[in-house]
Amino acid sequence: MQAIATERPRTPSRKKTDPLATVAAQLAAKLPALGQQAQPNLLQALHDLLDGADEAARAARTQLQIHLVKVADHLIAAQSRQPNSAQRMLSTEDAAQLMGCSRPYVAMLIDAKKLAGSVTTEGGHRRVPESSVRAWINTQQLTNQADADSDYKSAARDAGMYQVSDADYLAAANKIRRAKRGS
Repeated sequence: MQAIATERPRTPSRKKTDPLATVAAQLAAKLPALGQQAQPNLLQALHDLLDGADEAARAARTQLQIHLVKVADHLIAAQSRQPNSAQRMLSTEDAAQLMGCSRPYVAMLIDAKKLAGSVTTEGGHRRVPESSVRAWINTQQLTNQADADSDYKSAARDAGMYQVSDADYLAAANKIRRAKRGS
């Protein structure tokens, strides 16, 4: 920190400057005024620099905000590219066995981005997090349950419509036909 306090602030050139370099130069300009107490008062100097109402303070705040957004975006992008080390990554073969389907079907799901977090290695091998496979299995079970619930035969059976014997049904149908002929 002492090295910063003794440096002379750079004057910004007309070239495209690094926002952090500009803020650092402005901060370095404020530090000598604090004397030997520079290190404990570094936070105060930064606060003074950013809290100002002049154009330099506004520019410094803006530059820092832009830089922080870029850093956050970079960290989020890097995090999304790398799977969580705690997640177990499965090959397409392992995923297919767990899902009860074929390996090409799993590869198709990965290529179609249906299995979140899947990656392709440099060698072209697909890997998918076990948690994504389990989430897919749960979704499929819910879908299959919904399909079974919409099956009209199951609904009729559940309503007791098949409890009438065939003989009773035919006798009732014949009775209705005779009544229509007789009228």
